[in-house]
Amino acid sequence: MPNKAIDAQIFCPFYISEAAMSITCEGIIGSSTVSRFNNEYDKLYHETNFCTGKTCSGCGVFSALMQNYTPTRRKRPELRH
Repeated sequence: MPNKAIDAQIFCPFYISEAAMSITCEGIIGSSTVSRFNNEYDKLYHETNFCTGKTCSGCGVFSALMQNYTPTRRKRPELRH
């Protein structure tokens, strides 16, 4: 059961937790990545627009991590006649 209201609203699959001035997500390098914000407004803006929104793709952490889970297309070898 979530201990904060924001935890119940999270859409991003990489979100782990949040604190007053930071958001912790699955790690790009290592087990976790912490995004720190200058003020609570900036953190809330990020949570509202990326963590809880259906369009996580604008978040740099989300975009970097998706590369680990999205299969890359192999370039087909050129056919020679």
